[in-house]
Amino acid sequence: MEYGVLKVQETAETEIDASRAFVLIRVTSEKVAFGNAALSASAEIKMVIEKIKRVDDSVEVDTESVSTESGAGLLGKNSTAVYTIKLTVSDLEKLGKILGICSQGKNITVRSIRWGYDEDEPKLELIKQAMKKAKHKAEEMMGVIDYEVVGIRSVSDSYQMPQHREMMMDAMPVMASMKRSKSAAPNADIGTEFKNKKKISAMCSVEFLVNQKG
Repeated sequence: MEYGVLKVQETAETEIDASRAFVLIRVTSEKVAFGNAALSASAEIKMVIEKIKRVDDSVEVDTESVSTESGAGLLGKNSTAVYTIKLTVSDLEKLGKILGICSQGKNITVRSIRWGYDEDEPKLELIKQAMKKAKHKAEEMMGVIDYEVVGIRSVSDSYQMPQHREMMMDAMPVMASMKRSKSAAPNADIGTEFKNKKKISAMCSVEFLVNQKG
């Protein structure tokens, strides 16, 4: 028996919340150290990290890069170290307080926030929704001409997940204002507005096998 083929494409989309934030901070110090030693090279770095850990012990702290500002070579007598430290924050409810702590440091600048997402489960749910829509559409279309869906010849899926740019904190007035304020509270919290969402979509393309009823 020969079957006809009906190709149907359907999409489904949703909006998901960020599940973590990657905060880059820039720290200057008179001591030059590399690797994990960089995290204890500056008393200010240690103090800020200790405060952050008291707020959220799950925050991961890593040294992204180390550079020097000096006219006398890498380890010159008057070298100033510039550290880029990455904080991985999974409890976004505490992100505002953590940014507030970072903004208090004299030699610390919050440079950017990059968002992380857990996408696997939302993608699975979306493609299931798109498949259901495709099947319903095919059945409705074939019902008009007294045909029925009897099988599938092929199916494929694809996804759109736009990548968000980093939020550059130098452009955020609230951060600049806190930096200038000498009377800022020790446990300053810049709020919970630092959250993010993004839209993701799934598309399925299905080739249904169809035949005349009866």
